[in-house]
Amino acid sequence: MEMSFENKIFGLIPKDYWLNVGFDVTRPNDPVDQLFGDIKTDNLVAMWESMASEYNIPVMAQFHAFDVESQKTLRFPVDVHNIEKGLIKVKIDQSERLRALMDRGVQRESALVEKVLNDGYRLAEQVFTRTKVAKNELLATGKITIKENNLDLTVDYGVPAGNLNKTIDIGTGATMPLDEQLLELTEEAESEGVPLTGVYTSKAVLNSLRKNANIQKAINGSAMVGQLVRNNDLRAYLNDEFGISRIYTNDATYSLPLTMGANGRPVVSAKRYYPESKITFFSADGKLGDGLWGDPPEVTAGKFNTTQTSAVSPYVYVDQYAEDDPKVIWTKASALFMPVLYNPNALYVASVINTPLT
Repeated sequence: MEMSFENKIFGLIPKDYWLNVGFDVTRPNDPVDQLFGDIKTDNLVAMWESMASEYNIPVMAQFHAFDVESQKTLRFPVDVHNIEKGLIKVKIDQSERLRALMDRGVQRESALVEKVLNDGYRLAEQVFTRTKVAKNELLATGKITIKENNLDLTVDYGVPAGNLNKTIDIGTGATMPLDEQLLELTEEAESEGVPLTGVYTSKAVLNSLRKNANIQKAINGSAMVGQLVRNNDLRAYLNDEFGISRIYTNDATYSLPLTMGANGRPVVSAKRYYPESKITFFSADGKLGDGLWGDPPEVTAGKFNTTQTSAVSPYVYVDQYAEDDPKVIWTKASALFMPVLYNPNALYVASVINTPLT
């Protein structure tokens, strides 16, 4: 099918072309998506309250004598003040982009329309990336901070402060052998009713465990100290000794919003999704939580303004709009997103240090 611009307006494409944009939010090979799913909802706050209550530790009711007033229970606290502020959006000057393409010899209208669609996909991907950053920050800190575009807020999930200030010392000068440190942490979690089942960390930390003399001795005996422990043997050891059967590593990177360099080319500012020197212990047989997606303001605004957009509601909403002075067509991707953590008590985060022998 020959593609063409809507009403011959340069840069504006028919709304049905956007129908497949913004739906493929899950990255199958992304480890964070193994622990946090993605759910689309019409009411972010109501879904948050429902899920937070459903997955927290069971609360016991009490026996009562007849003709006695029932004990009143409490709802789990929900940070409704902040969760609806999770608006993510990004736009691109479509007219400028198309003029540059035409200057380079791209003239066929269908090719230009395809370029606009590709821009929409890339914008949606940028929104997806911000949600992955948020999920990883939750795993690494127990909170989500939003300090960008005049926003300065923190979403607190109620993870106990004592769960977030742990330390794992892998150095030869550690005051306690590594296996005893792990045992102490798992026993603490069990005493709180949340037996640890998995870890989320970097490959560097995982390899440090394989290089640790205490771990090498525990797995292969004293004669094998100094010999790197096989990856599968470490995983079997953590499972057999501590019940940690799920191990995820994330060393992927992303870029902060691009800036223009002195040479006129975009500057990439690479960052890790998950810190290299952290390790997160968790208690969950399935997911730790879900990313909740709602409709951004553009969905309702689109009903009153002249815009081009998809007719169904995807995770990321892509629309186009025009400015008269100067004459510019913008393509924009937006979403309302915030993760929910099922059980705040089921998360333990440790900084990994390396104390040398003195």
